[in-house]
Amino acid sequence: MSIRPAGDFKISYAQDMAVLDSTFNRVGFGALLAALVLAPFWLREFIFLLTTIGIFAVGACGLGLLTGFTGQISLGHAAFMAIGAYASAIITGSLGLPFLVALPLAGFVSFIFGAVVALPSVRIKGLYLAIATLAFQFLTEYAIIHMAGGVGAISVRAPSIGSWQLRTETQFYYMLLVVWVLSGVIASNLIKSRIGLAFMAVRDRDYAAQVLGIDLLYYKALAFGIAAFYAGIAGSLWAHYSRLITPEHFSIVTSIDYVAMVVMGGLTSVWGPHLGAALVILLSQGLKIITPEVIAVLPVFAKIATPLREIVFGSILIALLIWEPGGIAVLLKKLKRKLDLWPFAY
Repeated sequence: MSIRPAGDFKISYAQDMAVLDSTFNRVGFGALLAALVLAPFWLREFIFLLTTIGIFAVGACGLGLLTGFTGQISLGHAAFMAIGAYASAIITGSLGLPFLVALPLAGFVSFIFGAVVALPSVRIKGLYLAIATLAFQFLTEYAIIHMAGGVGAISVRAPSIGSWQLRTETQFYYMLLVVWVLSGVIASNLIKSRIGLAFMAVRDRDYAAQVLGIDLLYYKALAFGIAAFYAGIAGSLWAHYSRLITPEHFSIVTSIDYVAMVVMGGLTSVWGPHLGAALVILLSQGLKIITPEVIAVLPVFAKIATPLREIVFGSILIALLIWEPGGIAVLLKKLKRKLDLWPFAY
């Protein structure tokens, strides 16, 4: 009788640490990448939805590393995004440097602020750390308004790569797609590295990790810095995409949206922030489109039109957390497992 193994087996450490560790994942990622490349042809005028998802997915990817893999709660992620946006606007406007220089510099400026904000994380954690980052969020909004003057609005130049100026939605999307894919690939490989393993050790039991020789201050500051770097990149992209930035774009509501993205997508999944960003952005934009239609048919809903987004958003979040606390990523894993076993139940 012959015994044939079923499933995906790894016979080396390199295979075990690979990001795309199975044929299914490699084929699926290739198909997804092809769909994203061809998206402007089938989304047409709705390509702005995918552009917005991509920008916020980059920022959510950083928060996923901080909260999901390092266990540090942050309610000030939008503040780092604001720092990156205003830094990029100043670098390209006042200093006259090109966009390709401003993009990483905006991330590094945010990285520095993130490392500084991380200093209290050695002494405080949990809700206390969340309150500290929330204070940083409000301080950043206050500083931007008083330093920029007026309402803190700044116009931003259109991005350009050499002599090629990105003026159309499709051109900007393809530039964003490169940054989006790179950010996801780098984050995925970072989780598999020694740094990622140290992050998870800090998350699971920080004092035990310290006993094993892991420097808590260094890795917590590094996690905050990396998360802020991703947020700064997202802020720079958003600034050059919208061409006009104000503190209202980076309020506490945006920080809460970021937390919802990583929670709903999946805290401990590298795909989670991207899935969560897609869900939150599609939900937000979808409600803007559907609400006027609902009010036209049922005028009684006009009284709750303003808080409708928060009502629906909160209801979906509660339902998802009750149904599957692991988020959308875990639901997709369970669905794949059922499809692998179908038509059998086990």
